[in-house]
Amino acid sequence: MNIRYKFPAAVLFLIFINTTTFCQEPYFSQYFNTPLLYNPAMTGLSDGLKVRVNYRNQWPQYNDDLKTYNFSMDVAERFMPGAGGLGIIFNTNKEGDGFIRKNTIGGLGSARIRMSRNLVSQLGFMVSYVQNQIDNNDFIWSDQLDNRHGLLYPTSSFAGFENKNVSYADMSIGALLHYEQEYMSMTYGGAIHHLFKPNESFYSLEMNVPRKYVLHANFVILQVSNARKGFRFNPGILFENQSGYNTFSLGTNVSKSVLYAGAWYRNKDSQIYNYESLTLLVGINIPMVNKYSRIKMMYSYDINIANMPGTGGSHEISLRFEFDQIHLVKSQDAFANDYPIIYDPVIF
Repeated sequence: MNIRYKFPAAVLFLIFINTTTFCQEPYFSQYFNTPLLYNPAMTGLSDGLKVRVNYRNQWPQYNDDLKTYNFSMDVAERFMPGAGGLGIIFNTNKEGDGFIRKNTIGGLGSARIRMSRNLVSQLGFMVSYVQNQIDNNDFIWSDQLDNRHGLLYPTSSFAGFENKNVSYADMSIGALLHYEQEYMSMTYGGAIHHLFKPNESFYSLEMNVPRKYVLHANFVILQVSNARKGFRFNPGILFENQSGYNTFSLGTNVSKSVLYAGAWYRNKDSQIYNYESLTLLVGINIPMVNKYSRIKMMYSYDINIANMPGTGGSHEISLRFEFDQIHLVKSQDAFANDYPIIYDPVIF
């Protein structure tokens, strides 16, 4: 049976079987290139202005695949005590050949507390506006199908959804600790998404988005013998929990000169399935005017290694623009003492 026939049945199952929404959350294998999406406390963590554009195409072998687009921008601001940074984020999910579309626009802010010369903490929040749209004009419902002849009846007795556009406000909060010394930096953080569990039902039932809990740890380690031009290692781990589903990603990236490479393992456990994938990454770091500005381009491919054959994997592209000396209000000299004095900035 064509996957288009199956899609409406899956939608109806989600709508009528349970009063908790098991929605498709936006996900990126390169979560380190979409930090604001996972933890708003990451807003303004590193110096300057950061602009990120991300695209993910999941299961391209299917016509009705899932595409995700993300844009985020944040700037570190220390112009008043306690300020961490400000940011904005846009995210779009297209599911089932565009039958379901979720658009999100959000504003982010963070507060920064220096705990010692090398240790800072940040608290962050994101307030967003979410719009869900569903287009059932091309849906084929079960009462239009015949067991022998397939699609037989031109119309369905189902009148359609009461609401084809559902909008609501959403909120996320997060916190982190960032430690930096001469040849190494460490970041530990966590976040809670969908804090007030908004209702996103297209029908008359109450269907609340379950809270999502995120924990992450990230390290940047410089080659001690050649900190300026040697290897840089970036191991990390991401853990997510939502409505009983646990997911973790574990791996590392390595950079040398202007080149990047990485390998990540992703595991997804539930009572229904066990999905595993291996992500391979390549990228390039292109200096711009000086060492304080750069363009980073990365491409990754998810290889399905268990239980999901024939999907075509997943493609993901990230584009980052970084300007270490751009700030909205003050120049770099105004808050130079906020950062530890180290041999070379521990960034990746």
